[in-house]
Amino acid sequence: MVYLFYRVDGETSAMATFQGRPAYLQIADDIRQQITGDTLRAGDKLPSESELMTDYGVSRIVIRNAVEVLQNEGLVIKQQGRGTFVREQRPMRRRVLGDLYGKRPTGSPMKRATEAEGRRSEWEYQSRRTTATKAISERLGIEPGDPVTRTNYRFFADDEPIMLSTSYEALATTEGTPVEQPEGGAITGVVPRMDAIGLHITHVTEDVNARAPRPYESESLQIAPGVPVMAITRTYFAGERPVETADIIVAADRYTLTYNVPVPAADEA
Repeated sequence: MVYLFYRVDGETSAMATFQGRPAYLQIADDIRQQITGDTLRAGDKLPSESELMTDYGVSRIVIRNAVEVLQNEGLVIKQQGRGTFVREQRPMRRRVLGDLYGKRPTGSPMKRATEAEGRRSEWEYQSRRTTATKAISERLGIEPGDPVTRTNYRFFADDEPIMLSTSYEALATTEGTPVEQPEGGAITGVVPRMDAIGLHITHVTEDVNARAPRPYESESLQIAPGVPVMAITRTYFAGERPVETADIIVAADRYTLTYNVPVPAADEA
């Protein structure tokens, strides 16, 4: 079946036609194209449901389904009593692992990267002692139930929340040292803190997955409905010894993760 819609003025809509494609998806395609093509811009109000019904010649439920698709994609946002508006698409910021550690850091690499963009860097945190779960113990190379320091972070750039992080360090590594508290001393940042106690970070591993945000993540990062997050598992190693591991959450519509991977020269292979 081919859907072809006409507006009330008799002109064909800009929507592409597809065989066997539900009408609400075609309408969503049309509006999406207007948004990505800059016909509709951030802050613009979409026509009312009644106006869209007239424009596309379909029922209210079809229009609602189409708008729901766009809302779930993070392209529009509904405001109670006001209507549906095109959501501001924040610029994607590249987060390059090689740039974070191109030089051995003397402080927080997140702070340095944020300020390099000309933005103010701040963070809030809370540390507490707890015990390692099985998953955390495997990542840190310790036994389940061993004591660890857990620190929850929320990072900001110009007052905008940009990242959540939960880090874990074995107390056997830091207890009784000047860097026992991740944020309680003069030195911050995993690499310089570990340098201070003679544990020199040699490499960092990251595993990245995409998923739907948890409710508290959506609230903490002010994530629009339908926007996924990138969940990053990062572990710092001193040789073969893992010394810190973290679970990091960033909104997928705000960052592009880019990795620089060095390749040995031919005579080193």
